[in-house]
Amino acid sequence: MQTLRLCKRCLLEDMADEQALFGLIQSRIKLLSESEKAPEETYRYRLARCQACGELHRGTCVQCGCYVELRAAKRGMRCPHADPKW
Repeated sequence: MQTLRLCKRCLLEDMADEQALFGLIQSRIKLLSESEKAPEETYRYRLARCQACGELHRGTCVQCGCYVELRAAKRGMRCPHADPKW
């Protein structure tokens, strides 16, 4: 019998069983206009902060319920939990 391992502090892109959902989120990010998107460097910084946060669970922020990859991709979005917030 295989034990299910919960993936804490993981992004969807890192979880094989969540690849379909990750694909949908990436599709949504691609639909954002350039004026809606955060710069790539900002996006990567935000994701790194989320991965280091204890409130990330299976690609979702426990504090607000968002998919962090989508929230981090949008210009002007803020983290409700990080200190300091991004």
